Amino acid sequence: MTGSHKQNSIRSSRQSSPRRKRRLPKRVYIMRRVVVLLVTVLWIVFVWLSVAGEARALFQARNLQASSNAGAASRWKPTHFHDAQIERANTERSESAEHSENTHAEQDAQAIAALEAPLSDEQRHEILDKARQAAYEDNKTPVVLHYCVATNGNVGSAEGFANTVFRVLNNPQGWPRAGVIFAPTHDTNACEFTIMLAESSKLAEYSQGCSAEYSCRVGTDVIINKKRWDEAVEHWFAHGETLSQYRTMVLNHEVGHVLGHVDNETVCEGEGKRAPLMQEQSMDLRGCTPNAWPLDNELWTAY
Repeated sequence: MTGSHKQNSIRSSRQSSPRRKRRLPKRVYIMRRVVVLLVTVLWIVFVWLSVAGEARALFQARNLQASSNAGAASRWKPTHFHDAQIERANTERSESAEHSENTHAEQDAQAIAALEAPLSDEQRHEILDKARQAAYEDNKTPVVLHYCVATNGNVGSAEGFANTVFRVLNNPQGWPRAGVIFAPTHDTNACEFTIMLAESSKLAEYSQGCSAEYSCRVGTDVIINKKRWDEAVEHWFAHGETLSQYRTMVLNHEVGHVLGHVDNETVCEGEGKRAPLMQEQSMDLRGCTPNAWPLDNELWTAY
């Protein structure tokens, strides 16, 4: 075989035999698999987060709607529990108001008892000394008026009434500021006026001008209506005042006539102001608030 033929045979053999592929290193295959696996995992996580987010949003929307519906239901259709709360709150308010009323009544009862309590000689001197001091503080020279205490009809014991009269008339808030001191006496000849607690049916005995509904003054007699003494008047209580204060007012008012004052010489000066003592408060407050003591412009007497 010649050399050319041999070369051609070798070339032909190379061309006809299949060409072998070049194999990649093993670590490349491993890296490819790792990358594919990571991409797959990331894709799964992404899809899961998207689905979870949508689910959470839907859940929150449903909860919000449910909460709104529940709120509306509680506003328009209170539950039994809410009804119980309201009932309990109303009961507590009622009990609180009742307790407040009881406390108010108890305080008034205590005030009445304090006015009616027995007086020792020492207490009488102390009260008179304070009355004189009030007169001096208002630049008045004290004048002493003697009075008697009496009853007419079925009015019970006069002792509590007499003690109340003494305490009220000599209170430094009252007529002592006008310079008058009141001294009780049992000597009817020494009485400059008499304060009498009388049954309402007895009022007409003193004067046709006296009413069975109110207290009255006729000459030197100051007649306190037992009915008013026990009950006062409704509008007095409506203003939050007490029976003890009404008794104080009616004594000061009626004795004011003895001192020279007349009914309604001054009247209410404006809504909400204190009523003048000599205004007929038992009949009408005229827009003023109840008042048991003489105002500054009423501190004068005929003595």
